[in-house]
Amino acid sequence: MRLRLEFPDKFRLWSELVKANTDRVFIEAPAASVRLGARVPVELVVGGVLLVAMADVVGLRTEGGRFKPGVWVNLGDDEVLKVRRFLGLAEEPTRPNAGRSAHREPCNLKVALKRPDVPHAAKLRNLSQTGALLETTAPLAAGQFIEFEVTLDDGRVVALSAEVRRDHEEAYIGVQFSALSDVARAHLSAQLERLAARPPKARQQILVADDEADLREFLTRALSKHGYEVLKASSGREAMSLIRQARPALVLLDILMPGMDGVDICKAMRADVELADIPVIFASALDPGRLHVVADESGATDYLSKPMTLGDLFNMVGRYLK
Repeated sequence: MRLRLEFPDKFRLWSELVKANTDRVFIEAPAASVRLGARVPVELVVGGVLLVAMADVVGLRTEGGRFKPGVWVNLGDDEVLKVRRFLGLAEEPTRPNAGRSAHREPCNLKVALKRPDVPHAAKLRNLSQTGALLETTAPLAAGQFIEFEVTLDDGRVVALSAEVRRDHEEAYIGVQFSALSDVARAHLSAQLERLAARPPKARQQILVADDEADLREFLTRALSKHGYEVLKASSGREAMSLIRQARPALVLLDILMPGMDGVDICKAMRADVELADIPVIFASALDPGRLHVVADESGATDYLSKPMTLGDLFNMVGRYLK
C-alpha cells in the first residue's frame, strides 16, 4: 500500500510539510493495513516531481464512521530538512510529542516512590512492557528520572526505574521504563498476561463528557435505561483520565469544555494504540458545516448537533455499538 500526497505547487507542499512536523497530516488509506507507530514511506508529488519522505504513523481512523479511513503522519526533522533542501525554502518547525504505540493493560497497582523520596501516594493505572501511567500528586516533571517499587497482584514487589516522558492530565504521569532487568521484565510479562486474561465487562461502557450538568445527567439516565454502563465527565481532563483507565466502548464528547477540549481528546485517542479504535461521537452546538470540518480534522467517528433527540442519540450509538 502506498501513502501519497499531491500538491499543486511547492508552497502548498511546504505548508503541509510544516504541519506534518509540528502537528500531523491526514492521508486517506485503509487504516487496518498500517500499524500505529510504524515508520512508512510517503510519496510527495508536486509539479510532476516525486519525492519520498519517511514518516511516523501517529494516528489511525478505522472504517465504519462518517469519515473516510486513513492515517495521520508526522515527519521528523531530518525528513523535513531533506524536503526543505529540495524546495529551496527555509523554516525550522519543532516536533511535538508522539502518542503511545505499545500495548497497555489497565490496572490498579500500589506504588511506593523511592526517588524522589516524597510522602505522596501513587498507583499504576495502566502497564506495558515499556512503560506505565502513574497516578500521583508527587511533583514530577517531564525528563525527570524516578525510582519506585510496584506491588503486583500476586504480592510480589518489583523495583523499577523510569523516565517521566510527559505530563498528563491532572495527577496522571506517563513514564517509560529504563534499564529493566531480565527478572523485572519477566515479572511484568506475567503481570500483563494476568491482566489480559481478566473476563470482559458485562455491559458496554459509554463515556459522556459534557460541562452542562443537566444534559450530562439526562444522557446518563437515557443510556442507562437502554442497558449501557455510563461513565461521566464534566471536563476534558477528567474525560481523558477516564478514557485511559476504562477504555469505554464509545465516547460521546462535547467539543467546548474547560481545560482540555474535545478536539485535543480526540487527537490524543487517535494517536494511542489502545484508544485509536474507540468510536468518538462529537455532540456540539457548533454550526453543522463547521462541526463537520472540526470532526473530520480531529479524527472523530461521527457527530450529533445540539439540541439532539433521543432518536438521533440511540440511532447513532446503535450504529457503532453492535
